[in-house]
Amino acid sequence: MGKDDVARVRGVFERRDLLSRSSWFDRGHLFLIQQRERNTLRFLEKHGLEKLEATRILDIGCGDGYWMREFVKWGANPRKVAGLDLLSSRVERAIGLSPNTMSFRVGNAEELPWDVGSFDLVIQSTVFSSILDPAVRDRIAAEMLRVLAPGGSILWYDFFVDNPRNSDVRGVRGSEVRRLFPGCSVHLARLTLAPPLARIVARKCWPLAQLLESIPWLCTHYLGVIRKPLEPPRSLAR
Repeated sequence: MGKDDVARVRGVFERRDLLSRSSWFDRGHLFLIQQRERNTLRFLEKHGLEKLEATRILDIGCGDGYWMREFVKWGANPRKVAGLDLLSSRVERAIGLSPNTMSFRVGNAEELPWDVGSFDLVIQSTVFSSILDPAVRDRIAAEMLRVLAPGGSILWYDFFVDNPRNSDVRGVRGSEVRRLFPGCSVHLARLTLAPPLARIVARKCWPLAQLLESIPWLCTHYLGVIRKPLEPPRSLAR
């Protein structure tokens, strides 16, 4: 990622942080978080990933470490949980909020500072939609696969639709997810009621928001599990 690209992505993340600091007493914000938590737990269980005690976990674009701490709440060992973010301010917040046995680093996901096969589960949450250069997306995906152990999984959560009001992000379609991770099994589910709609509706009528959440064409994100094969494809192994 060139210096201009890094600066642009930093700006995107900084603006996103300002917009996302909603109160837990805001029913719209609460609905979106609980919606994602419920779906993530269901997806982990569906794909046999619910036993987290020995799982080595990496969160790229970890922000303030919120989802890392959620994994600890769900049973992960904080000594086996690591996070990386481009913004030092985010990492400083994460360190202050998280168990001191968690590991955090500031860095660019194009060059992950871990060895081959260091993790069993790699998490990415709305990182790829913030990257507009296809070549940068390719390099980050390759790094995620490099540090992922054979048979390990990537937990994917990202927009698949473009936001006409925000030119800084671009949705990642299912076909591109499969292209980014060749040789892997990819399981995607269309989830998350469109956030602007969810915030408005949940503040006024929570049951209606739950009903609308069940309508696929009102949902804007993919939640997915991408499984790395135990052995590389024959064409790559030669």
